[in-house]
Amino acid sequence: MKYGYARVSTAEQNVNQQVQKLIDQYNIDPANIVQEVWTGKTTERPALQKLITKTLKQGDTLYVFHISRLGRKASEVLQLVDDLKERDIGLVVYELDSTDLTTPTGKLLLTMLAGLAEMELETLRERQRIGIDRAKQEGKYTGRKPVDSKIIDTALQLKGNGLSIDAIAAQLKLGRSTLYREFDRRRTGAANQQGS
Repeated sequence: MKYGYARVSTAEQNVNQQVQKLIDQYNIDPANIVQEVWTGKTTERPALQKLITKTLKQGDTLYVFHISRLGRKASEVLQLVDDLKERDIGLVVYELDSTDLTTPTGKLLLTMLAGLAEMELETLRERQRIGIDRAKQEGKYTGRKPVDSKIIDTALQLKGNGLSIDAIAAQLKLGRSTLYREFDRRRTGAANQQGS
């Protein structure tokens, strides 16, 4: 059976282009395309993990638009390909001319591309660090802008009402990590005040 996986990193991005390409190119039933909004910086992608561990069976094929949808680190993507190959599940990437990455040629191509993608990410981070260091030396770097305390008050109220972190983040247009960081600051601040 054919399954597709489409992912974007933020709620502001649109997954529809990936989904449509998978439907048009591979004639996948839209009901069999799993969509997810989750940052690629983390290895946690719940919808992908559920698709891989619970849905995909021997003889199935997983189709993705771009290799970066599966992960950022070469080792992570290679491990996924090995796991799928062991279970006799194909993996086809649209952006790689529909190459099946579970074949020897596909794995060679994947290894090179995943390594290049990882190198590109590290180079980007290095350039960012250099730019920040220069800006600090010139007195232009002010760091991350603080989140308005009223927004965090609202987030805490929504959390108290039982809303999930994902729902709060989407509603307030904040990142999950920002919410966790700000919640932690509030807890730490409250604990410090009680200890005084």
